[in-house]
Amino acid sequence: MTNFSALRGAFIILLLAAPFLPGARGQTQTGSSASFSANAPAGSGDPGSGIFGTLPFKLTANVQGGYDDNVTTSNQLKQGSPFTTTGLLANYDFGDSRTRLSLQVGAGFTYYYDDIHVPGTASHQYDIDTSLKLAVTHKASPRLTLSLDAYIAYLSEPDFTIAQGFNRRAGNYFFTQDKFTANYAWSARFATASSYTLGALHYDDNLVGSFENRWENTFGNEFRFLLAPTTTLVAEYRFELVTYEDVNRNSQTHFALGGFDHSFDPRLSASVRAGAEFRDYESDGSSTGPYFEGTLKYAVAKQTSVSWTNRYGIEEPDVILSQGRNTFRTGLSAKHDFTPRISATLGVYYQHDDYQSLSQPGFFVPGFTEQDADVAFSVRYSITRYLAVEAGYNYTDVWSDIPAREYTRNRYWGGVSVTF
Repeated sequence: MTNFSALRGAFIILLLAAPFLPGARGQTQTGSSASFSANAPAGSGDPGSGIFGTLPFKLTANVQGGYDDNVTTSNQLKQGSPFTTTGLLANYDFGDSRTRLSLQVGAGFTYYYDDIHVPGTASHQYDIDTSLKLAVTHKASPRLTLSLDAYIAYLSEPDFTIAQGFNRRAGNYFFTQDKFTANYAWSARFATASSYTLGALHYDDNLVGSFENRWENTFGNEFRFLLAPTTTLVAEYRFELVTYEDVNRNSQTHFALGGFDHSFDPRLSASVRAGAEFRDYESDGSSTGPYFEGTLKYAVAKQTSVSWTNRYGIEEPDVILSQGRNTFRTGLSAKHDFTPRISATLGVYYQHDDYQSLSQPGFFVPGFTEQDADVAFSVRYSITRYLAVEAGYNYTDVWSDIPAREYTRNRYWGGVSVTF
């Protein structure tokens, strides 16, 4: 079994060291990407080049204060509290003719002034929010391109953007999803993309972890045919292995998919995959259903960008007495610059879950339906190139066939940020 304490220790060391990575020739400076984390302040866009703009990294510090009317994410034991959040965000970008690297490291801490007790978990008056995003592309030869897209996080709050884990607070947890891809151009029109994706979810709370902690290994291969300069047809096969640490809910899934990547114009592009998935459970039974995923990106103008993602398929459940759930997810993220000084970001996420029933010798657990909605909005005003004020609002609503699982939450915040 993997030692997650050691993993988190190495992750924290990397967080501290990443902002001081050495520079190299050909580096470029880019702004920090927007974030639409479910119950944390939405991202604030590009804060500028910073006071030390010639350095190979950019560092942004922020302090925020606000009020959360349901820190416990509970309907029966609802508790509110004022809070203060402090955070650091470091960006490092490097590029030359063969290799591109983008690294973003963030660390945040939220303190609640009232004594908060989350039912079923240890009592905490603080949240931890640490993450690392790494994207690397290397052109190994004129035909072969290697890439890595990694995300590692240690969090306290539920995050609707990562499509994993609980939709409510359940203690601190570790999450990672890392995709390695090898693209090979066999000819001017035909190419393949072979990939391996590692996923892991681990909750510190032993009760929650007993039925949630797991590893996910996915192997995939795309066959890509360039039909036109703006259109690529795709046939894809995936094989996924899900292995739980403490409960026998292991499974293996085959995906047979087809789709396309298309650029309607320089501003609008779409990527679509659709087909079927066939899942076999190690303990007993199988499940078959349709699978769909799609992304639409639109740069409305230089000041506005919109991204819309959708997915439907079989997912891992967040309750102990269910083998799986059929889930539809949709998410819209947008950023708009009203003026050179004023910008706003918006994230809207919706999720519909149909939990499968569980039938075992001697007992039967019926399935149920649950829906989640999450909205995050923020506005930013740049006083100078280095100093800005921000304000935001987050809303979460969960409604379910099981009333005890329902809750609503409102979170208001404001603060300042400084870019170095």
